[in-house]
Amino acid sequence: MRLIDIYTKLEKEFSNRGFDLYIVGGTSRDMILGKPLFDYDFVTNAKIEEFESFVDVQTIYKEMGSATILFEGKKIDITTLRKESEYFDFRHPTSISFVSKPIEDAPRRDFTINSIYIDKKGEIIDFYRGMDDIRSGMIRMIGDPYVRIKEDPLRILRALRFSLILGFKIERSLINSIRENAYLLKRLNYAKCLNEIKKMIDYSNLRAIELLKDYGIDSYIPIDYGFNRIPIIDMHCDTITRRSVRNDGIYDNEDLHIDIKKMAKSHYMLQCFAVFVNLSQGRPFERANEYIDEFERQMMLNKHVIVPVKHYREVMEAYSKHKIAALLTIEEGGVLEGKLDNLTHFYKRGVRMMTLTWNYANEIGYPNLEYGKSKTKRDLSIVDEKHGLTPFGIEVVKKMNQLGMIIDVSHLSDKGFYDVIEHSSVPLVASHSNARSICSVSRNLTDDMILKIKERHGLIGINFCPDFVSLENQDKEIENIVKHIKHIKSIAGTGIIALGTDFDGIPTPNGLEDASKMYLLEEALYNEGFLKEDIEKIFYKNFLRLLKRVCK
Repeated sequence: MRLIDIYTKLEKEFSNRGFDLYIVGGTSRDMILGKPLFDYDFVTNAKIEEFESFVDVQTIYKEMGSATILFEGKKIDITTLRKESEYFDFRHPTSISFVSKPIEDAPRRDFTINSIYIDKKGEIIDFYRGMDDIRSGMIRMIGDPYVRIKEDPLRILRALRFSLILGFKIERSLINSIRENAYLLKRLNYAKCLNEIKKMIDYSNLRAIELLKDYGIDSYIPIDYGFNRIPIIDMHCDTITRRSVRNDGIYDNEDLHIDIKKMAKSHYMLQCFAVFVNLSQGRPFERANEYIDEFERQMMLNKHVIVPVKHYREVMEAYSKHKIAALLTIEEGGVLEGKLDNLTHFYKRGVRMMTLTWNYANEIGYPNLEYGKSKTKRDLSIVDEKHGLTPFGIEVVKKMNQLGMIIDVSHLSDKGFYDVIEHSSVPLVASHSNARSICSVSRNLTDDMILKIKERHGLIGINFCPDFVSLENQDKEIENIVKHIKHIKSIAGTGIIALGTDFDGIPTPNGLEDASKMYLLEEALYNEGFLKEDIEKIFYKNFLRLLKRVCK
């Protein structure tokens, strides 16, 4: 085997000091296949403390005997030959011991085609007939695939990646083991799974997704991850209180506008999940707590891909791990049942935003849109300029300021809106409201309200409900939503615009059927001349700014 120059030069540095250096893994495999080399993977019988004195070590994983060095301007991974004990956490061995010969190192490697060593003479050292599998185009596990996958389920994705990129078949017993143990991927670090998936998608998007779905991987981790999309934060949805959540969950639920797979496809950074309680059904405090219990249950069931958060730092931590953040909110201040202590109770349970009213008057104040005696008919034109916050409502506003909870004025009467402006000292939001100048309904905001929100450095979450977007042509949902965004921008700039879809609480919008279609709104904004920096503000940056300032 003809050796590569960088190995020959580095091997001399090691042999001059009495150490061996071998080419291994993907590097030796790709050399044999005649493929271009993008990574360099070498092993040695020298320990890190023995070779860091004569090479430029960049990063060290000392407990694993692994380091990345810089040599002639190229990064090279060097690992000390080692043996591994049993695995304890589906990823790491309980202990390792360093060895001196490749034959002792080889059993820890995953596939036969990755366990071929090349020495300084260019001779191939092949303990598991890896050369035969390269010739026949076969992915074969070293040892029992059922045992090896349970040691480290990431080997599932690695096998599929090699099959895709190399065009190799997967050996039958390995196929069976992958299908049987795919559920174990839920136990891994999600970022590591996405790293493998991204390599596949970068190679061939459609073929990668087809292969992953064929093996049922998307039943356990979302694979349609919007790697190149602008991140999304949605300030309001009613998903968690939908009946189907209790039965089918929020991972993959065709009855919902929002589930984890749909959010992953659109590259959601954060979803605000509202606890919505209809006061006409009684027991508001008790029922709100039952919904929070369900929220917590869904978070636990899907903890490998979504995590509850309370403030900015936790959102960014989740995003760094490629997990979706979930912020708990309340839609209906009547759940307090007129007791200020209940506000503190919900704060302790993780609630960080509350809509003061829904469509009924409560102890806090009055809505603009109130149901009549029939409990079903509503008049979208009625505006309440007379009834605002009650004395208790003013106490709630001040307490929310003190606790670090976001005040949400969507649904609130016009009089109540201005009462909040008077009594709140921190930015407020209208989490799911639009511009009344574009669609003249009482649930939307006047231009003066929009300016008042700007003065307070607050936010308006654009609502996707067809009745609040347009009273005329509801077939052009995206076009009409853009009209609201353009109007608000024209009088207050993009710094106060956010998203508040109201998904799972509204009729399905035509053209934006669910969370997976959010890219269509992004494209529509680009087509209307919005700059990327403006779309980023609307999609996520504005809410991050407010969250960082308000929530404690």
